[in-house]
Amino acid sequence: MRSYVSLLLLLVSGCGSETSEGEAIEAERMLAGATGERAVECPDQTAYASEVVSFVPGENAGYGQSEMPDVVLGPPEAGSPMRGSLDVVSLGVGGEIILGFGGEAVVDGPGPDLIVWENPFYVSGRRDTLFAELGEVSVSVDGEIWHSFPCDADVREGFDTGCAGWRPRAEFDPCTLIPLEPAQVGGDAFDLADLGLDAIRYVRIRDLANGGGTWSAGFDLDAVGAVHR
Repeated sequence: MRSYVSLLLLLVSGCGSETSEGEAIEAERMLAGATGERAVECPDQTAYASEVVSFVPGENAGYGQSEMPDVVLGPPEAGSPMRGSLDVVSLGVGGEIILGFGGEAVVDGPGPDLIVWENPFYVSGRRDTLFAELGEVSVSVDGEIWHSFPCDADVREGFDTGCAGWRPRAEFDPCTLIPLEPAQVGGDAFDLADLGLDAIRYVRIRDLANGGGTWSAGFDLDAVGAVHR
């Protein structure tokens, strides 16, 4: 299974040894089968992260930064798992971002409590060929002491379920399906009980890529949502 960046680089390889920013971004659009989506705005967005506490871009970040912070706040760009969302910010190699819920807590309830949406998708509709870029998810009550969900980005078969970035989004109405139903919304679900936590207020995502093309490298964050509040 090839990463999002590696497949993108194959697509633009016909452009010559030097690829411009515009060519790379256009290739990303072609590869995702997307045509300039716009962020969703809901009357009630309290189920989704509402603030960017910090953002430290990694190497070859850039895509989506002009739309910060709104591009990662509020609901995800829901859609077919057969194409990737462009309503994202690329963290870059080793980059990280911390999001908050405006002082509100995400609490431990039955099943998953937190959902992270990246933009993986099934290439050409084949469920055995997945575009995926992985990230480590950590959570905190106070923004200082962090607890990380175990994630091995280098497993040989499939993906480590403790990582974010490998479950495609789903087609749903992010404004009406609240409380969020993990089985219906896609994205990567996490259970605070796995870390022995009752509640958290902050979510940190750290890219785990080893490399990537200019402007679009690393984990592409769309949104973070709270199942239980």
